[in-house]
Amino acid sequence: MSEYKHATLQTIFAEIANQKNIHFSYNSSLLDLDSTVQVKAFNGMLIDYMENLLGSKYFFKESGKHLIITYAPKRLDAEVDWKTSQKNKGMIVGVVRDVRTNKKLPYASVYDRLTFQSATLSDDEGYFELNVKHPEQTISITLSKENYRDTTIIVMLPIEVRKGKKGRQIGYYSVIDSSNSIYKNFFGSLFTSSTERLQSMNLGGFFAYSPFQVSLTPGLSTHGFMNSQVVNNFSLNIIGGSTAGVDGFEMAGIFNVNQFDVKGGQVAGAINVVGGNVEGIQLAGLSNVTLGNNKGIQIAGMWNNADTLKGFQLAGALNMAKSGKGTQLAGGMNSSKDRIGNQIAGGINIAKKVNGIQLAGLLNIADSSDYPIAVLNLIKNGKKTIGVQIDESRFLSVNFRSGGRVLYSNLGIGTFIDSQESVNKYGVETGLGAHLINKPKFSLSAEVTQRHYFNKDFKLKDDALTSFRVIPAIVIANKLQLYVAPSFNYSYVKEPLNKDIIWKLWGADKERRSFHGGLTAGINFVF
Repeated sequence: MSEYKHATLQTIFAEIANQKNIHFSYNSSLLDLDSTVQVKAFNGMLIDYMENLLGSKYFFKESGKHLIITYAPKRLDAEVDWKTSQKNKGMIVGVVRDVRTNKKLPYASVYDRLTFQSATLSDDEGYFELNVKHPEQTISITLSKENYRDTTIIVMLPIEVRKGKKGRQIGYYSVIDSSNSIYKNFFGSLFTSSTERLQSMNLGGFFAYSPFQVSLTPGLSTHGFMNSQVVNNFSLNIIGGSTAGVDGFEMAGIFNVNQFDVKGGQVAGAINVVGGNVEGIQLAGLSNVTLGNNKGIQIAGMWNNADTLKGFQLAGALNMAKSGKGTQLAGGMNSSKDRIGNQIAGGINIAKKVNGIQLAGLLNIADSSDYPIAVLNLIKNGKKTIGVQIDESRFLSVNFRSGGRVLYSNLGIGTFIDSQESVNKYGVETGLGAHLINKPKFSLSAEVTQRHYFNKDFKLKDDALTSFRVIPAIVIANKLQLYVAPSFNYSYVKEPLNKDIIWKLWGADKERRSFHGGLTAGINFVF
């Protein structure tokens, strides 16, 4: 390995990864990659080089193309014994101790290194009992505990047995972010036990593969206490289950909990909780919660939550994502803390930046959204105006127009200046418009609006007016716009004296439904 003088850990890790084709795995809060170090040239094993680089308080494990880095300044060991039971089964019993102080260590993980079918925690006095279902002539058990180096002990059995199953493939997840752990999530903590959380802390990103698992609850699984550290091709959870991940399909009567990634499909009667990424389909009666990226589809009866959405979300009530390139579709509300592709909601959409269409029944809120469609759009970087206008029917209104670079909403309220000859007194106007030209001194817009009327007692009437306006506007002073907009209108009268629809060049017919021309003049304050 090369010599480095005043180089950052980020630079050294990147060059090692490039030269050795290896990935580093460590807790995100463990190392400051921007810190500078200096290290002499070294010829030997990579693990020895890393200990020279970071110091003896760190522990390094190689697994395939991964180098696992943990903070482990302490050492542990165990005194073990073997107890034989019936049907070719047995038990390893022992006590875990700190090597330096000789104190007994509580809550250390102890597991069968070869088959991963047996695992346990030492009790609060450091003692443990590890059941062995298919013992070989020798058994490798590994001791793991946070801040301690892993220790593997070879146990020589005093009995002769037939050859057991081959060892299973193991691995490590390359990114372990303690701040985003599934066990710090409300639902991840709700559906798992404190012993599982201790197991995860001790073993970090370590996992094993298995073709299948069946569980009644997370504590009653075919993988026993090791269930939360096993990735399964198929997982059947009668009530609920906890696994390291899924590389195929998982289904549960109530809930699925996965520490890391799900690749395939998940179905749960109530909730799916995934600590890593999802590449596939999630279906839940209540909710899907993904702490990593979702590259597939989430469908839930109530709400979906993903860190980054690259696919599609569909929920009866609420969709949440930090950012995404896909589509959110919710009956109630969509929320994205960063950017999102499209948002469609029955009620409210909230996002920082929308790259596509933002469609809501009531309200759109965003920093940037070119195509918002709602009764009210509040776009921070968009154009907003408030003004007063009057049309050919002498309807005087105050209108608020707000939207993005292209589309905007129009919301107005007003009254007829002279309504003695009409049962209609007040009106509320909503509409959708588009900016066609937007220059500093001149703009041209087009909008479609719908106006509903109320009588003097504020009772809603069935009469209505639909208008299409072309609005040329000029700036007459700082932030003041003046416009005169020709319009084409359809006036609806609920109970006309003559049911024939007429065409008029100017103004509505008070007694019949009519298509007619009109004109609206107004002044806006732009902000």
